[in-house]
Amino acid sequence: MPSSKRNAQEISELRRAVDARSAQWIDELARDHAAIGEAMAYSVMAGGKRLRPLLVILGCNAFGGTNGDAAMDAACAVEFFHTYTLIHDDLPCMDDDDLRRGHPSAHRRFDEATAVLSGDALLTGAFEVFTRLPARHGVAAEIALACASVLARCGGAHGVISGQLLDLAGNAGGLAVDRTGVERMHLLKTGALMGGALEIGAILGGADGAGREAVRRAGEWAGLAFQIIDDVLDNEASEQALGKTPGKDVERGRVTYTTIAEPEMARRRANECINEALGMLPARRSFDGIRKLFAQLVDRKG
Repeated sequence: MPSSKRNAQEISELRRAVDARSAQWIDELARDHAAIGEAMAYSVMAGGKRLRPLLVILGCNAFGGTNGDAAMDAACAVEFFHTYTLIHDDLPCMDDDDLRRGHPSAHRRFDEATAVLSGDALLTGAFEVFTRLPARHGVAAEIALACASVLARCGGAHGVISGQLLDLAGNAGGLAVDRTGVERMHLLKTGALMGGALEIGAILGGADGAGREAVRRAGEWAGLAFQIIDDVLDNEASEQALGKTPGKDVERGRVTYTTIAEPEMARRRANECINEALGMLPARRSFDGIRKLFAQLVDRKG
Protein backbone atom coordinates (compact mmCIF):
# COMPACT_ATOMS: atom_id res chain seq x y z
CA MET A 1 0.00 0.00 0.00
CA PRO A 2 1.41 3.46 -0.91
CA SER A 3 2.56 5.43 2.12
CA SER A 4 0.05 8.26 1.50
CA LYS A 5 -2.87 5.82 1.41
CA ARG A 6 -1.56 4.01 4.48
CA ASN A 7 -1.25 7.30 6.36
CA ALA A 8 -4.81 8.28 5.42
CA GLN A 9 -6.07 4.92 6.66
CA GLU A 10 -4.21 5.28 9.96
CA ILE A 11 -5.62 8.78 10.49
CA SER A 12 -9.13 7.52 9.70
CA GLU A 13 -8.72 4.71 12.24
CA LEU A 14 -7.51 7.15 14.88
CA ARG A 15 -10.51 9.40 14.28
CA ARG A 16 -12.87 6.45 14.73
CA ALA A 17 -11.07 5.47 17.92
CA VAL A 18 -11.37 9.01 19.30
CA ASP A 19 -15.09 9.00 18.48
CA ALA A 20 -15.63 5.66 20.21
CA ARG A 21 -13.71 6.65 23.36
CA SER A 22 -15.43 10.06 23.41
CA ALA A 23 -18.84 8.40 23.40
CA GLN A 24 -17.79 6.21 26.34
CA TRP A 25 -16.57 9.22 28.28
CA ILE A 26 -19.74 11.21 27.68
CA ASP A 27 -21.82 8.29 28.93
CA GLU A 28 -19.70 8.23 32.07
CA LEU A 29 -19.50 11.97 32.66
CA ALA A 30 -23.25 12.49 32.20
CA ARG A 31 -24.58 9.18 33.44
CA ASP A 32 -26.90 10.90 35.96
CA HIS A 33 -27.90 13.75 33.65
CA ALA A 34 -29.49 12.39 30.49
CA ALA A 35 -30.55 15.74 29.04
CA ILE A 36 -27.08 17.27 29.29
CA GLY A 37 -25.51 14.03 28.11
CA GLU A 38 -27.67 14.12 24.99
CA ALA A 39 -26.62 17.71 24.25
CA MET A 40 -22.94 16.95 24.91
CA ALA A 41 -23.05 13.93 22.59
CA TYR A 42 -24.93 15.90 19.93
CA SER A 43 -22.13 18.44 19.58
CA VAL A 44 -19.15 16.14 20.04
CA MET A 45 -20.39 13.32 17.84
CA ALA A 46 -21.61 15.59 15.02
CA GLY A 47 -18.34 15.04 13.16
CA GLY A 48 -15.35 17.29 12.72
CA LYS A 49 -11.76 16.90 11.61
CA ARG A 50 -10.49 15.82 15.05
CA LEU A 51 -7.27 17.73 14.39
CA ARG A 52 -6.55 18.54 18.02
CA PRO A 53 -7.00 15.01 19.39
CA LEU A 54 -4.92 13.70 16.49
CA LEU A 55 -2.15 16.10 17.47
CA VAL A 56 -2.23 14.79 21.04
CA ILE A 57 -1.85 11.19 19.87
CA LEU A 58 0.71 11.91 17.16
CA GLY A 59 2.68 14.10 19.56
CA CYS A 60 2.82 11.34 22.15
CA ASN A 61 3.88 8.79 19.55
CA ALA A 62 6.53 11.09 18.08
CA PHE A 63 8.33 11.29 21.41
CA GLY A 64 8.18 7.53 21.91
CA GLY A 65 5.23 7.40 24.28
CA THR A 66 3.89 3.91 24.92
CA ASN A 67 0.75 4.58 26.98
CA GLY A 68 -1.69 4.72 24.11
CA ASP A 69 -4.78 4.54 26.32
CA ALA A 70 -3.68 7.58 28.30
CA ALA A 71 -3.00 9.50 25.08
CA MET A 72 -6.43 8.54 23.75
CA ASP A 73 -8.16 9.80 26.89
CA ALA A 74 -6.15 13.02 26.77
CA ALA A 75 -7.12 13.40 23.12
CA CYS A 76 -10.79 13.11 24.08
CA ALA A 77 -10.30 15.73 26.79
CA VAL A 78 -8.87 18.17 24.25
CA GLU A 79 -11.72 17.46 21.84
CA PHE A 80 -14.26 18.08 24.62
CA PHE A 81 -12.62 21.41 25.34
CA HIS A 82 -12.55 22.33 21.65
CA THR A 83 -16.21 21.42 21.22
CA TYR A 84 -17.12 23.57 24.22
CA THR A 85 -15.49 26.54 22.48
CA LEU A 86 -17.50 25.85 19.32
CA ILE A 87 -20.79 25.63 21.19
CA HIS A 88 -20.14 28.93 22.93
CA ASP A 89 -18.80 30.59 19.75
CA ASP A 90 -22.08 29.85 17.99
CA LEU A 91 -24.23 31.50 20.66
CA PRO A 92 -26.18 34.66 19.72
CA CYS A 93 -23.97 36.76 22.02
CA MET A 94 -20.84 35.56 20.19
CA ASP A 95 -20.72 34.56 16.50
CA ASP A 96 -24.47 33.85 16.34
CA ASP A 97 -24.26 30.95 13.90
CA ASP A 98 -27.09 28.52 13.22
CA LEU A 99 -24.96 25.76 11.70
CA ARG A 100 -21.99 23.76 12.99
CA ARG A 101 -20.38 20.65 11.52
CA GLY A 102 -23.24 20.44 9.02
CA HIS A 103 -25.93 20.34 11.71
CA PRO A 104 -27.99 22.96 13.56
CA SER A 105 -25.90 24.59 16.27
CA ALA A 106 -26.52 23.37 19.82
CA HIS A 107 -28.59 26.40 20.80
CA ARG A 108 -30.80 25.82 17.72
CA ARG A 109 -31.13 22.06 18.25
CA PHE A 110 -31.96 22.46 21.93
CA ASP A 111 -32.12 25.96 23.45
CA GLU A 112 -29.62 28.59 24.52
CA ALA A 113 -29.49 27.54 28.18
CA THR A 114 -28.93 23.87 27.31
CA ALA A 115 -26.20 24.84 24.85
CA VAL A 116 -24.38 26.91 27.46
CA LEU A 117 -24.64 24.17 30.07
CA SER A 118 -23.55 21.40 27.70
CA GLY A 119 -20.52 23.50 26.78
CA ASP A 120 -19.78 24.02 30.46
CA ALA A 121 -20.10 20.27 31.05
CA LEU A 122 -17.61 19.53 28.27
CA LEU A 123 -15.21 22.14 29.62
CA THR A 124 -15.23 20.74 33.15
CA GLY A 125 -15.36 17.19 31.84
CA ALA A 126 -12.10 17.73 29.99
CA PHE A 127 -10.33 18.41 33.27
CA GLU A 128 -12.06 15.49 34.97
CA VAL A 129 -10.60 13.21 32.30
CA PHE A 130 -7.10 14.44 33.16
CA THR A 131 -7.66 13.87 36.88
CA ARG A 132 -8.50 10.24 36.17
CA LEU A 133 -5.39 9.44 34.13
CA PRO A 134 -3.37 8.24 37.17
CA ALA A 135 -6.01 5.78 38.39
CA ARG A 136 -7.09 4.59 34.93
CA HIS A 137 -3.75 4.33 33.18
CA GLY A 138 -0.99 4.63 35.77
CA VAL A 139 0.07 8.10 34.63
CA ALA A 140 2.15 9.91 37.24
CA ALA A 141 0.13 12.57 39.03
CA GLU A 142 2.59 15.30 38.06
CA ILE A 143 2.23 14.35 34.39
CA ALA A 144 -1.57 14.49 34.57
CA LEU A 145 -1.31 17.86 36.34
CA ALA A 146 1.06 19.18 33.67
CA CYS A 147 -1.39 18.19 30.92
CA ALA A 148 -4.29 19.89 32.71
CA SER A 149 -2.15 22.97 33.26
CA VAL A 150 -1.36 23.25 29.55
CA LEU A 151 -5.03 23.00 28.62
CA ALA A 152 -5.97 25.64 31.21
CA ARG A 153 -3.26 27.99 29.93
CA CYS A 154 -3.92 27.69 26.20
CA GLY A 155 -7.69 27.66 26.63
CA GLY A 156 -7.98 30.46 29.14
CA ALA A 157 -7.15 34.14 29.26
CA HIS A 158 -3.68 33.44 27.84
CA GLY A 159 -5.14 31.80 24.74
CA VAL A 160 -8.58 30.99 23.36
CA ILE A 161 -10.56 33.42 25.51
CA SER A 162 -8.27 36.33 24.65
CA GLY A 163 -8.53 35.40 20.99
CA GLN A 164 -12.32 35.44 21.17
CA LEU A 165 -12.25 38.82 22.90
CA LEU A 166 -10.06 40.18 20.11
CA ASP A 167 -12.46 38.71 17.56
CA LEU A 168 -15.38 40.50 19.19
CA ALA A 169 -13.32 43.67 19.53
CA GLY A 170 -12.59 43.52 15.81
CA ASN A 171 -16.28 43.53 15.10
CA ALA A 172 -16.60 46.66 17.25
CA GLY A 173 -13.58 48.40 15.76
CA GLY A 174 -11.25 47.60 18.66
CA LEU A 175 -8.77 45.36 16.81
CA ALA A 176 -5.84 46.63 14.76
CA VAL A 177 -6.86 45.66 11.23
CA ASP A 178 -3.42 44.76 9.93
CA ARG A 179 -1.39 41.57 9.63
CA THR A 180 0.01 41.82 13.14
CA GLY A 181 -3.41 42.33 14.71
CA VAL A 182 -5.25 39.62 12.77
CA GLU A 183 -2.46 37.07 13.18
CA ARG A 184 -2.30 37.71 16.92
CA MET A 185 -6.05 37.05 17.12
CA HIS A 186 -5.72 33.81 15.16
CA LEU A 187 -2.68 32.63 17.13
CA LEU A 188 -4.66 33.01 20.33
CA LYS A 189 -8.05 31.78 19.18
CA THR A 190 -6.89 28.85 17.04
CA GLY A 191 -3.13 28.45 17.33
CA ALA A 192 -2.97 28.26 21.11
CA LEU A 193 -5.14 25.15 21.40
CA MET A 194 -3.43 23.36 18.52
CA GLY A 195 -0.06 24.12 20.10
CA GLY A 196 -1.39 22.99 23.45
CA ALA A 197 -2.65 19.71 21.98
CA LEU A 198 0.82 18.90 20.66
CA GLU A 199 2.43 19.89 23.96
CA ILE A 200 0.06 17.63 25.90
CA GLY A 201 1.01 14.75 23.61
CA ALA A 202 4.68 15.60 24.12
CA ILE A 203 4.25 15.54 27.91
CA LEU A 204 2.65 12.10 27.76
CA GLY A 205 5.45 10.96 25.44
CA GLY A 206 8.13 11.98 27.93
CA ALA A 207 9.49 15.04 26.11
CA ASP A 208 11.81 17.43 27.89
CA GLY A 209 11.19 21.16 28.18
CA ALA A 210 12.87 21.97 24.87
CA GLY A 211 10.83 19.34 23.05
CA ARG A 212 7.59 20.60 24.57
CA GLU A 213 8.41 24.18 23.57
CA ALA A 214 9.33 23.21 20.01
CA VAL A 215 6.13 21.32 19.26
CA ARG A 216 3.96 23.88 21.02
CA ARG A 217 5.31 26.67 18.85
CA ALA A 218 5.00 24.48 15.75
CA GLY A 219 1.37 23.80 16.60
CA GLU A 220 0.68 27.49 17.07
CA TRP A 221 2.06 28.32 13.62
CA ALA A 222 0.12 25.44 12.09
CA GLY A 223 -3.02 26.75 13.79
CA LEU A 224 -2.43 30.18 12.30
CA ALA A 225 -2.10 28.63 8.83
CA PHE A 226 -5.27 26.60 9.43
CA GLN A 227 -7.26 29.70 10.39
CA ILE A 228 -6.00 31.75 7.44
CA ILE A 229 -7.22 29.03 5.08
CA ASP A 230 -10.47 28.86 7.06
CA ASP A 231 -10.99 32.57 6.41
CA VAL A 232 -10.36 32.09 2.69
CA LEU A 233 -12.71 29.12 2.48
CA ASP A 234 -15.40 31.06 4.32
CA ASN A 235 -15.65 33.20 1.18
CA GLU A 236 -15.14 30.46 -1.40
CA ALA A 237 -16.48 27.11 -0.18
CA SER A 238 -20.04 25.85 0.00
CA GLU A 239 -22.09 25.29 3.14
CA GLN A 240 -21.81 21.55 2.56
CA ALA A 241 -18.02 21.66 2.37
CA LEU A 242 -17.64 23.95 5.38
CA GLY A 243 -20.28 22.43 7.61
CA LYS A 244 -21.21 25.97 8.67
CA THR A 245 -22.73 29.08 7.14
CA PRO A 246 -20.33 30.55 4.55
CA GLY A 247 -19.79 34.26 4.11
CA LYS A 248 -21.26 35.17 7.46
CA ASP A 249 -18.13 36.90 8.75
CA VAL A 250 -18.01 39.22 5.75
CA GLU A 251 -21.75 39.85 5.95
CA ARG A 252 -21.40 40.98 9.55
CA GLY A 253 -18.28 43.04 9.03
CA ARG A 254 -16.07 40.71 11.07
CA VAL A 255 -12.32 41.05 10.75
CA THR A 256 -10.73 38.01 9.07
CA TYR A 257 -7.58 37.43 7.08
CA THR A 258 -9.42 38.26 3.89
CA THR A 259 -10.08 41.71 5.36
CA ILE A 260 -6.38 42.49 4.96
CA ALA A 261 -5.32 40.25 2.07
CA GLU A 262 -6.60 38.90 -1.23
CA PRO A 263 -7.17 35.11 -1.23
CA GLU A 264 -4.01 34.35 -3.21
CA MET A 265 -1.88 36.40 -0.83
CA ALA A 266 -3.59 34.79 2.17
CA ARG A 267 -2.84 31.31 0.82
CA ARG A 268 0.81 32.27 0.34
CA ARG A 269 0.96 33.45 3.93
CA ALA A 270 -0.63 30.21 5.13
CA ASN A 271 2.07 28.23 3.32
CA GLU A 272 4.74 30.42 4.90
CA CYS A 273 3.27 29.67 8.33
CA ILE A 274 3.21 25.93 7.67
CA ASN A 275 6.83 26.05 6.57
CA GLU A 276 7.66 27.84 9.83
CA ALA A 277 5.82 25.11 11.73
CA LEU A 278 7.57 22.32 9.86
CA GLY A 279 10.94 23.93 10.54
CA MET A 280 10.29 23.88 14.28
CA LEU A 281 9.61 20.15 14.44
CA PRO A 282 12.48 17.78 15.32
CA ALA A 283 13.97 16.21 12.20
CA ARG A 284 13.34 12.65 13.41
CA ARG A 285 11.22 10.28 11.28
CA SER A 286 8.87 9.77 14.21
CA PHE A 287 7.47 13.23 13.44
CA ASP A 288 6.51 12.34 9.87
CA GLY A 289 2.86 11.86 10.83
CA ILE A 290 2.68 15.38 12.23
CA ARG A 291 4.42 16.78 9.16
CA LYS A 292 1.89 15.11 6.87
CA LEU A 293 -1.02 16.39 8.94
CA PHE A 294 0.39 19.92 8.86
CA ALA A 295 0.71 19.80 5.08
CA GLN A 296 -2.97 18.84 4.77
CA LEU A 297 -4.08 21.93 6.68
CA VAL A 298 -3.34 24.27 3.77
CA ASP A 299 -4.50 21.93 0.99
CA ARG A 300 -8.03 21.34 2.25
CA LYS A 301 -11.26 22.43 0.55
CA GLY A 302 -13.43 22.56 3.65
